[in-house]
Amino acid sequence: MFFFFPKISEKFLIAGLGNPETRYFSTRHNIGFKFVESVAKSFDFGGFSFSEKLNSLVAEGKIGESEVVLLKPSTYMNNSGLAVKAAKKKFGIKPEKIIIAHDDMDIAFGSQRIRKNGSSAGHNGIKSIIAELETPDFTRVRLGIGKPEAGINIADYVLSEFSEEELDSIAESREKWAEIAKMLVLESVEAAMNAFNRKN
Repeated sequence: MFFFFPKISEKFLIAGLGNPETRYFSTRHNIGFKFVESVAKSFDFGGFSFSEKLNSLVAEGKIGESEVVLLKPSTYMNNSGLAVKAAKKKFGIKPEKIIIAHDDMDIAFGSQRIRKNGSSAGHNGIKSIIAELETPDFTRVRLGIGKPEAGINIADYVLSEFSEEELDSIAESREKWAEIAKMLVLESVEAAMNAFNRKN
């Protein structure tokens, strides 16, 4: 007699990086939060709830038939790795199933680059995640916020608020961001890179 067991799909973790206080919610450094909030709305995850164990806001749901955990760390940017590591352990998620959405000044606002692995490129949130996971082998969705004008301090720039026009543009990116998440979860990193790494 033969027994057939249904294939169990592995969970994915999509973490958006940012800072937890209300005063940071609309700042450039928090565009990663906006990415996962957008994914939650697009795929009807429901609201985020705070997990003291993960020190994060968490939402669980599905993209297609794949189970997905959405994470907004409350650890502040520089300690993002602590929350991601805790979520990895709690949900048994492999590094290659972890997707990190974060701000990137080297990319024009409104554009994005998907990357399979690599260095932190100076981003403190990614640096923390690499250190805590002890591997760089996770996927990054690098969301462009553009560079500051000459004379503007970088720290001031990333912690400055988006303009109303930029916020409208971010809202219009919801469909694109949902498609990125869907392709990363249901297809492959390579497919998403081919589709979305083209210049706008």
